Amino acid sequence: MSAKKPTMEQWQRAYSLAAEVYALAPWKWMPETAYLGFSDPKGISPHFISILGQLGEHFAIAVYRRVEDLFLIIDDLVGPDAKPEVILETSQLQLSFEDRDYLRPEDRRVIKALKLSFRGRHAWPCFRSLLPGQFPWHVNSEELSMLTLALEHVLAVTPRFKDDKKELGRLVILGLKENVFLMRIQRSQDSNSEWWESMVEFERLAEPEIIPELDEKLLEHTKCLPIAKNKIEVDIRLMPDPVQERSGERPFFPFIMLAVEQASGFIVGHEVMRPKPTLDAVYQRAAGELLGMLAKQEERPGKIYVRTEKMASLLRSLCEKLDIRLTVRTPLRQTERAFALMERTAARN
Repeated sequence: MSAKKPTMEQWQRAYSLAAEVYALAPWKWMPETAYLGFSDPKGISPHFISILGQLGEHFAIAVYRRVEDLFLIIDDLVGPDAKPEVILETSQLQLSFEDRDYLRPEDRRVIKALKLSFRGRHAWPCFRSLLPGQFPWHVNSEELSMLTLALEHVLAVTPRFKDDKKELGRLVILGLKENVFLMRIQRSQDSNSEWWESMVEFERLAEPEIIPELDEKLLEHTKCLPIAKNKIEVDIRLMPDPVQERSGERPFFPFIMLAVEQASGFIVGHEVMRPKPTLDAVYQRAAGELLGMLAKQEERPGKIYVRTEKMASLLRSLCEKLDIRLTVRTPLRQTERAFALMERTAARN
C-alpha cells in the first residue's frame, strides 16, 4: 500500500464529509451490526462499513478492509468470550470524533491549514489506519481515498433506515445469521459511474495454512521425554502497551505466549513476539516457541488446552508429532489469571 501522504485537496474533501456525517449522526439509529458493503472501483476486495456510537461512548465510522476482518469482528461480538483487543487484530480504517486533546500535532496542523474549527467533546474528526498488531496511525493517500468513499456511502444509505426499523432489523439479521450484506457496486471504473445495490452472500474463507518452524533436534529430544498426566493451558494475547522502536516509526503491540500448568498455575514458559512485518510472524513462531518451552521440561504434558480454533490450528501439527492431546476449551482460568497479573504489573510501571 502506498505511503504517499494525502494532498490538501483530499483533506478538504474528507473533513467536509466528516462534518456532514457528524451533523447526520447516523449512530442515533444505526447499530454497529448493520454492516454496509461496497466495492472499491480500483480494487477487488469488498470493504464493509460499521457505524459506531449507539452506546454513546465511541462515535466513529469504521471500514473493515477485507471480509476476513468483518467476520473476525462478528465472531467476537456473538461469541461467548468477547475480547476488546480483537479490534487491534483487524485491518480497518476509522473516522472517529474525539475530544481535542486526543488529536496529535499532525492532525492539528491539517485542521489549521484548512482553517477549520470544531467545538465541544466528541466533535473533532480523527482519521486513523489500523493494521493487525499495529498502533493506530495516520492515514496515507490511498487509505484516505477509501475512507472518503465510505463516508459518501454512509451519507447516501443510512438516512433511509432512520424511520424503517423493520428493514434495519432485517439488514442486521441477514448479516449476522446468513452472511448476507447490502453491497454497493459501481457499474464501471469511471469515477462518475453510478452505484447499484444488491444483497450479496459471502462465504467464510478458509484460514490460510501456517507452516510451523520447528527445530528438528529439539523435536527429537522432546519426543523422547516421558508423557505425564499433567495438563497445560497455552494462549497468545496482545498486550495493550505499544512499543515504538524508532522515533517516527509506527508503534506495534507486542504479543505474549504463555504456557501455564493447569493444576498449579506454574508458568511453564513465556515468550514475547513482535507482529512484524505482519501479525503472521507471531502465528509462524507459535509452535516453535511452544516446542522450546516443552523441551526444557522433564516430561511431556498429557494434554494441552487452547482457547480458540485459530490457536489449535497453529499447534495441531506439533501436538500430533509429540503425541499430546490438544483440546479447545474456554475459559482457560490459569492463563487468564497470568495475563491479568501481567497487565496489572505493566500498568503500575
